[in-house]
Amino acid sequence: MTRTRRAFLKRGGAAAGIAATAGCTSVLGIETKNTVKVSSMRFTEDIILGYMALESLRENTDLTVLDETGLGGVTMNFRAVKNGEVTLYWLYSGGAWATIPPKHDRVIPDAEKLYQAVKREFERVYDLQYLNRAPFNNTYVLIADPQWVERTGVQTMSDFASYVNGGNTDFTVVMGPEFQQRSDGWPGLAKHYGFEKMRGNLNIRNVGSSLTYQIVGEGGAEVGMGFSTNPKIRKYGLKTLEDDERFFPIYNPAPLVNGEALEAMPAMRDVLNAIGPTLDTETILRLNGLVSLQGRDPQTVAREYLRSEGLI
Repeated sequence: MTRTRRAFLKRGGAAAGIAATAGCTSVLGIETKNTVKVSSMRFTEDIILGYMALESLRENTDLTVLDETGLGGVTMNFRAVKNGEVTLYWLYSGGAWATIPPKHDRVIPDAEKLYQAVKREFERVYDLQYLNRAPFNNTYVLIADPQWVERTGVQTMSDFASYVNGGNTDFTVVMGPEFQQRSDGWPGLAKHYGFEKMRGNLNIRNVGSSLTYQIVGEGGAEVGMGFSTNPKIRKYGLKTLEDDERFFPIYNPAPLVNGEALEAMPAMRDVLNAIGPTLDTETILRLNGLVSLQGRDPQTVAREYLRSEGLI
């Protein structure tokens, strides 16, 4: 079964290689004909996903695949794919809907409807292709010291807002700088839950997003911003505050691909589409843990996972 699936993808790559050789005048330029540049954001999970794309494309197609992982944040990667500076990266549906123009004021709470809305809009507005999504939801969460939760009774984000609005601002919140600026991050959260006027009284510390779990877990702050699929939440025994009014959108990752490049190199489509649907929450938690907790190389982890699923 493994060989059959891999052989199918390989045959698609060979056929597309012939088509691409016949002429590629894409925005990527002559010097990058038949060349794919795989990018990613700078956090562990997106780097792993980037390497899954890279390794699968190398194994299942005849394309030249270059490593551009760790390029930057959402905006930098999006601009690079749109301009043809890189070919693809994994973008999260909720982040795409909330941060990429045109502006959207409404949240779509259904995962498939959100994904389809982003997919249609990207194709129509930007000529970008949004391929198959993974079902796991790596959404933002507020993480908290369990002793602070027990002491204050704050269990939900509504509780948090009431606590802050009651004048209780003598505690520390840690977060990454991007979260502090994003409309689907701290400003939007404060506005939605009604503590916007009081948030300036809180002691906010900007730290690297990967450090928030350790800082809260070791008593350096009471509350922090986290991601729901980060295994450090379990490692440090942290509490997550329930987003009881569902402010944060669903964040399913999917490969975002330059449309002109995909047209020139169609072998990418089936290969990339095969990856996302295999990734559920427990799987990505395990893979993230291998890298962020055990220090494994993300490219090796990605390659081993693909092999275990018969994708390479």
